[in-house]
Amino acid sequence: MCPVCRARFRGASLCSRCGADLTAVMTLAAAAWRLRQAARHALAAGEFARVCELAAEAQQTCSTPSGRGLEGLGQWLAGQDSEPSGKVELREEAIS
Repeated sequence: MCPVCRARFRGASLCSRCGADLTAVMTLAAAAWRLRQAARHALAAGEFARVCELAAEAQQTCSTPSGRGLEGLGQWLAGQDSEPSGKVELREEAIS
């Protein structure tokens, strides 16, 4: 989403509505996606502490609802969250 006018990304480095340069935002979003993908692979391998690390780094880079779910799942599986602070919603895209 464009940080200036809140328009949706359309796959271009310039916002179609306001003309803002979205290169930095898109770079961060792509880096966070790669971290979440690595966390998904760690989840499949049963490396739950690694899931926590990667998902937390992804959330710090570019926070998303599915990333929050992946991070919560990793914490729960690793035993780091003995008292859940709220509902964790896991969507298919968070694990596939």
